Amino acid sequence: MSGDGAPPRPPEPIVVLLRTTPFMRVLAAAFRFLFRAVARIRVEGLENAPRSGPVLLVANHTTNADSPLVAAWLQPALGRPIQYMAKQQLFVPAFLPLLRRSGAILVRAGGSDVEAYRAGLTVLRGGGVLGVFPEGTRSPDGCLGEAHPGAALLALRSGAAVLPVGVSGGQRFLGRHARLPSFGTRLVIRGGERFTVTPDPALQRRDATTAAADEIMRRIAALIDPDQRGRYG
Repeated sequence: MSGDGAPPRPPEPIVVLLRTTPFMRVLAAAFRFLFRAVARIRVEGLENAPRSGPVLLVANHTTNADSPLVAAWLQPALGRPIQYMAKQQLFVPAFLPLLRRSGAILVRAGGSDVEAYRAGLTVLRGGGVLGVFPEGTRSPDGCLGEAHPGAALLALRSGAAVLPVGVSGGQRFLGRHARLPSFGTRLVIRGGERFTVTPDPALQRRDATTAAADEIMRRIAALIDPDQRGRYG
């Protein structure tokens, strides 16, 4: 036997989820009940959620509760699952069954993940809904940070409709360093009008990607409280 060890496992094939299962619908309802029990929730703009065609859902990121919070209301409005791109640290035994059933895509730590990018394109080209937090990490103070290029590249390469979603109050509900939520916090979830991103032919590729990322972030900024808009205010 050689001392090289076992070959690395190939990535699991991505399944594009186009219909919610009874489990997903029950889970979304349970999260709506839980969030309403601990926070003052207001939801606006659900009528903007397209019920067919590829959708890149983009949102600001202030708390670990963002994914279930957005999915609890947007998933029923979309009528299909949101397949989130999720950081590697979440893929632990306790969460793995849920992440697999929801079609989550693992994003490896340490920068660009080509496999995750390709998996995201597969979801969009298959007509699914892909959920992305363009900042790549939770905001330390609730304000929008600079976007990574991934969301813009996915929008440009896929031609999918981009659905911006803004969450206001998350940093007060369960901030980056908080262990428990602050009960009774006002949380507002706003869905914006969908749009498509096209590259500016007058710009170099990198500059065109940066311009697309800025447009995505400005759309999100318009949906959140002014004190959270940061550099996009």
